[in-house]
Amino acid sequence: MMAEARLLAGLIKVIKANSRGWIEAVEAVSEDGMPIAHESDEERFNPEYIAAAVAAICGAITAVIELMNARGYKRLSIQLEDKRYILVREYRKHYIVCLTKPNPNLGFIDILMEAYLAEQE
Repeated sequence: MMAEARLLAGLIKVIKANSRGWIEAVEAVSEDGMPIAHESDEERFNPEYIAAAVAAICGAITAVIELMNARGYKRLSIQLEDKRYILVREYRKHYIVCLTKPNPNLGFIDILMEAYLAEQE
């Protein structure tokens, strides 16, 4: 588990560093809502609260998808009123969660996350 935590910490650090400033915070979260690693520009983000909320949201979405007899999902994107986004991607039975800056280049962020999350699967 420690090796996986180090891998995820390195992964989110690289994603944030290569985001050209578009990503404000990024966190790796376990399926059961435990924070694994966190990178943020600001101290106001509480990794424990973010992890618990993401696990609850993703659990609810999974339940709805199952009720609709659909096959699951790959990504979640929530637009906030201040024009920032919360982006969630599944990765090796974990969630990678990003909070963007306002009016982000979503195409660039999507390509960035796809490149780092797909190449290591």
